[in-house]
Amino acid sequence: MNKLHKDLSNAIRFLSIDAVQKANSGHPGMPLGMADVGVSLYKNFLKVSNENPDWINRDRFVLSAGHGSMLLYSLLHLNGFDLSIDEIKNFRQLNSKTPGHPEVDVSLGIDTTTGPLGQGFAMGVGFAVAERYLSALLGEDIINHFTFGIVSDGDLMEGVSFEAAELAAVWKLGKIIYFFDDNNISIDGSVDKVSVTDQKEKFESIGWHVLEIDGHNEKEIIKSVENAKKIEDKPTLIIAKSMIGKFAPNKQNTSGVHGSPLGSEEMKKFLENLDWSGDPFIHDDDIYEYFNEKRQQDNEDYKKWEERFNKKYKEDEKFKCDWELLNTKDFGISERVSSENNASRILGSKILKQFSELTNSIIGGSADLAASTKQIIDQDSFSSNNYQGRNIEFGIREHAMGAITNGITLHSNLIGYASTFLVFSDYMRPSIRLASLMNINSVFIFTHDSIYLGEDGPTHQPVEHLMSLRLIPNVDVIRPSNSIEIEHSYRYAFSDSKNPKVLSLTRQDLDYLDFDIKYEDFVKGGYAVSDGEDFTIVASGSELEIAFKIKEALLEYSVRIVSVPILNRISKMKNEDKKALLKNERIFSIELGRSIGWEHYLGSLTKSFSIETFGESAPIIDLEKNFKFDVSSLTKEIIKYLN
Repeated sequence: MNKLHKDLSNAIRFLSIDAVQKANSGHPGMPLGMADVGVSLYKNFLKVSNENPDWINRDRFVLSAGHGSMLLYSLLHLNGFDLSIDEIKNFRQLNSKTPGHPEVDVSLGIDTTTGPLGQGFAMGVGFAVAERYLSALLGEDIINHFTFGIVSDGDLMEGVSFEAAELAAVWKLGKIIYFFDDNNISIDGSVDKVSVTDQKEKFESIGWHVLEIDGHNEKEIIKSVENAKKIEDKPTLIIAKSMIGKFAPNKQNTSGVHGSPLGSEEMKKFLENLDWSGDPFIHDDDIYEYFNEKRQQDNEDYKKWEERFNKKYKEDEKFKCDWELLNTKDFGISERVSSENNASRILGSKILKQFSELTNSIIGGSADLAASTKQIIDQDSFSSNNYQGRNIEFGIREHAMGAITNGITLHSNLIGYASTFLVFSDYMRPSIRLASLMNINSVFIFTHDSIYLGEDGPTHQPVEHLMSLRLIPNVDVIRPSNSIEIEHSYRYAFSDSKNPKVLSLTRQDLDYLDFDIKYEDFVKGGYAVSDGEDFTIVASGSELEIAFKIKEALLEYSVRIVSVPILNRISKMKNEDKKALLKNERIFSIELGRSIGWEHYLGSLTKSFSIETFGESAPIIDLEKNFKFDVSSLTKEIIKYLN
């Protein structure tokens, strides 16, 4: 190991452990163990520009083991990104640029890291999907980069990583190179107490290229990456045998160095072990100059790429058109969908088909349910034989589908979408929550959105899901009713609003409701679709049809109907606007799900008609009667409150 590499690796260790010590919080063990890998990657391989950190053709680096974030912060600081030594000292402090788990900040050089283990592994697969798709679309001269990552024992134990790993192998994503930090220690102790998996055999069995190295040997690290880059048809896992907490004499190779500071005594011994004196935050110029040559080369490569891009944009009309389509941020509807009775999943599929002709920036698919959800963007499927296909067949892998979708959306200009039944959104909740934390535009299209999917029964019938998804901050849950709302729903769902959207669609056919609404009003979340003075019914999606039938059944009353396709956005309304919207003193909400939460959005309600138990296996007509959601039962209940 050359001396400067050794000095840099130790500088990373000093910065990392001192930041953790100063914060009195954090995970020092992983940075101490993976410093050599991190230095080797940034010095020899990672194509990243500190002058243009959002370069679309940069290599991506995924710190899936996000608890070791000080490793990344230290590397970015020493590589000239916008992370000062003061920010390093402010690790885990309020409003600093160095939180405990950074989700994403491209301006700082952070592509993504994860708190929920396994998510980063899978999002990296999404990066690689996006790279292959864009490379096929725009050309290898414009898009041609690798996705590197560091993954931990915890990442590989989580099932989401294996789901994504198998897909990466099926799609032959050879530009994925992950280092597995093989230290055999987790928070509760030795990993072999809870895992007997031979990771080499596991990954080889599904088609990965696997190497084993000493994670502290610079030459082996460099040689392994050079080897991996030659394998074009298989993703690579480099099993790097490492020692967690290396050089901490009493805590190295123990769980005690995983999730807490070294402590003053151990810190003192650690520094003595490495023959260090002075302030661990202060380092000589040669440390700060170590990465300069590589970053200067990368910045020059960016300039050459920019010249190449500008020349192609000027001279190649197809490339210019494709690039401009990628950057389209608002998709209008070129042709109105039919006003006939139909399921909202069917009408939605027609909108998605229109979008496929208006843009090339949407790519996604379903978890083996395209025949049921109908959410197909392209007849050509993404595969190792056709990376330009936009329809992704995820197989029955909802966990990985959600995370890969986020990776696609994080990559650059693309918007990824994922589709399955609403009840299976439970499998995707960590991904939806992360999408919200990262302020990205991922779209989750869920169909079969109530107990009225019928005979499949309560395991497939969502009851608590709509409200539970609305509880996630920054997620907009959209339930359209008629074709106009469906058009607006898809337009908003795929807009650049900097937040994820959930589309909730029906399996069953809906009656066409004859009202129109402007897009600008739709995105406010709610509006009156029929006026009345005696009482107000508030509903969304399929239940809006019920509201109109109640109005027809109670002609002696003047009934106001308010559609709330994006109920959670109502909470952003001013109180006076909300009162004007609801208008009447007696207000009823109708939703085929749990009622809890409606008063939070609307204020005091006269009555919420809801489903508070699990569903039943039966035809819709029997379910309506059983749960007293037929029009006759509902009108009788409402009349009780009117007299």
